[in-house]
Amino acid sequence: MKTIWSQHRSAYKAEQKKQRYRKVWLVPAGFLVILALWMSVSMRNFTADDLTKGYQWLFYHLALLNAIFVPVMLAVIASRLCDMEIKGSTFKLLYTLEEPGRFYDMKFLAEVKYLLFFSVGEILVILLLGRLFGISEPVRLLPFAQHFLAVSAVGAVLLSFQHLLSLLSDNQILPLCAGLAGSFLGLFSMFFPRSVSLCIVWGYFSIFSVSGISWGEIKDGADYVKYMHYLEFPVPGFLLFLAAGILLYLIEKHIFKRKEV
Repeated sequence: MKTIWSQHRSAYKAEQKKQRYRKVWLVPAGFLVILALWMSVSMRNFTADDLTKGYQWLFYHLALLNAIFVPVMLAVIASRLCDMEIKGSTFKLLYTLEEPGRFYDMKFLAEVKYLLFFSVGEILVILLLGRLFGISEPVRLLPFAQHFLAVSAVGAVLLSFQHLLSLLSDNQILPLCAGLAGSFLGLFSMFFPRSVSLCIVWGYFSIFSVSGISWGEIKDGADYVKYMHYLEFPVPGFLLFLAAGILLYLIEKHIFKRKEV
């Protein structure tokens, strides 16, 4: 057991060294800046009443924006980290030193690090916007934890798909196009019937959103009043999603191990 752990640790350290000068952290950092600026523009005209449910508003709209931006971000990260083996055609050399399965796992873990960086950063962005704009809604730890888990879990499943696609593709244009197509599919899935949207993994940012909108009565004869509220987190559905994600990863790993080099 100690030898296996040592081998995995050495393989992970090797991946870290290969990424040392690639500055991949700029990718999630850049997307966090875009999200912060986007939300800041939307919050400029908030009223005092809006600020009483400011965090709920942020959670709801970030679920929408994550469906658009995160698939593209993950496609860029996976392509950026996998193209060093693709361009160098080093798989045969690598497999003389390392098992294909271990290489696949360690490369994926190295990519997950940047996903977690983004997930934590998004929580900090929410808190920062709350401070800057004076959100009066109390900070509740549970919705923040649920949002972090949702973004990380859905992102990890999408990343596993991009990870496989990047390692199988000689040209990284295909994985990037897949990430872009996934962002559009995730956005439009919000307008599909629920039975259809449940089959679209890119749309699960919205399905696991911790807040939602309910529409009330007509106000002043002009428009419906909308109510922000926290949603009950679907724990059984989330656990089922995690189990399906793990199974999908194992299938993807098996496909990669059968690749001819």
